[in-house]
Amino acid sequence: MKKVLFIKNALILTVTALILRAIGMIFRVWLAGSIGAEGIGLYQVIFSVYILAATFATSGISTAVTRLVTERLAVGDKRGANRVLYISSLLTLLIAVITSLIIIVFADPISRYLIGDIRATLSLKILCLGLPFMGVCSCLRGYFLARRSTLPPSFCQIIEQLVRMAVIVFLIGKYAHLGLAFTSAAVLMGDSVAEGVSCLLIWIFYRLDFKKLRQKTSSSLKKRTALSEIFRISLPISAGRYLHTALRTIESLITPTCLTKYSGTKTVALEQFGMIKGMAIPLLLFPASLLSAVSTLLIPEITQSVTEKNNHSVQNAIEKVFVVTSVTSFLIAGIFFTVADPLGQVVYGSSSVGFLIKALAPLVPFMYIDLIADGILKGLDAQAFLFKSNVFDSLVRVVLVLILVPRFGMTGFLAVMLFSNLFTSILSVVKILKITRVHFDFKKYFLKPLFAAFFASFISDQICLSVKSDNILYITLVAISIFILYFVFMVLTGGINIKNILTNKSLYKVKKQKKA
Repeated sequence: MKKVLFIKNALILTVTALILRAIGMIFRVWLAGSIGAEGIGLYQVIFSVYILAATFATSGISTAVTRLVTERLAVGDKRGANRVLYISSLLTLLIAVITSLIIIVFADPISRYLIGDIRATLSLKILCLGLPFMGVCSCLRGYFLARRSTLPPSFCQIIEQLVRMAVIVFLIGKYAHLGLAFTSAAVLMGDSVAEGVSCLLIWIFYRLDFKKLRQKTSSSLKKRTALSEIFRISLPISAGRYLHTALRTIESLITPTCLTKYSGTKTVALEQFGMIKGMAIPLLLFPASLLSAVSTLLIPEITQSVTEKNNHSVQNAIEKVFVVTSVTSFLIAGIFFTVADPLGQVVYGSSSVGFLIKALAPLVPFMYIDLIADGILKGLDAQAFLFKSNVFDSLVRVVLVLILVPRFGMTGFLAVMLFSNLFTSILSVVKILKITRVHFDFKKYFLKPLFAAFFASFISDQICLSVKSDNILYITLVAISIFILYFVFMVLTGGINIKNILTNKSLYKVKKQKKA
């Protein structure tokens, strides 16, 4: 792998993600204050339908673009790379337009019978405006990822977020007095306008980059072959995403109803759903910027290494990514668990959100590992496995929500999330280790970080008890203290070997290949 380029791209994506998440968190806090927990809950339910529509619009074609363009460029077929992008863009545009028309026609019955709130109708019609732009944009991002050029899509994402915020702030300020139907529609309008601006910008960047890839010679990749390869890669991913997202949408639609059965009122149910989905979870995923960047970049890197049959490079990359993920995720989980209550007060002014952050903090390592495993498995051409595991996980979640949430309320929903994250992350890691024949040191990279996070959190909390009345000071001191104590413990016990991480030395014992 080209380390310098990989690190450069990882830094660009990380900085971009940090900027976007920071802006997004600040904006989310403002939005929660403007429309309330009930408004956030209604938006999250509508947003689940938006995610389903977006899944149909983007499909798995973006991943196919990244992989196929990477393969074409690896053999010097520049015209073939552009042909893949052109066919993929037309295909995803067609799917997005069809999806939009279906939602526009059935917006009223979806709102009335599925969401159970007629106030969602206007939002559903508006969200369709951005789907074609989103589909084309996803293909162009996949192209730039294959080109190892992360700056154009990163710049476009920042502009997209700024446009989204400006439009939403303007529209909410103008129509907030009309009620939640118009405020949720304002948020979706901001999303649609932002997608259009982002698509235009990234297309301009593509046209500038296209000149570098012009090739006068003919391509060995024929249009029919390109279309066949796009379907071969995207269909398993698309089918998995369609079913997975459809089931998650069903989950999001039935969860407020099940919470209503437990609490007795829909307003309380929407508030609880908004707190966990729209407030607590985004905060927990905020530090995952680096891991998200690495996961995205792993797809073309691993694809190229597999194409070149460079097994050692694949193993070495996966080994180090797992180390960084396990070590950092337990540290972050320890910090969130310790400062959950004051953090909920500082960010959202709510002790209830603080309780949810504390309850979900132990899941952070599994959330982060699942995030990184998804990118690795796509690079290893394991789409079929992702399809099966995601669909099974979603089916189980829906069944558990129907059984547990009406009886136990939010406690039942937290139990569902616990099972789901444990199941998917463990299953994905086992599959990766089986494919790459790498042995994971459970004691060194799971138990040691777990105990290090526990002791660092406990000691730091005791040290900072005297300043607990000042939330911001307490959060700052505890975070610094946990960080220092955690890494001291890990280095002293051999849980971290800095030299191995910074060099090419293997971090695990690779299983020996059996002799033929």
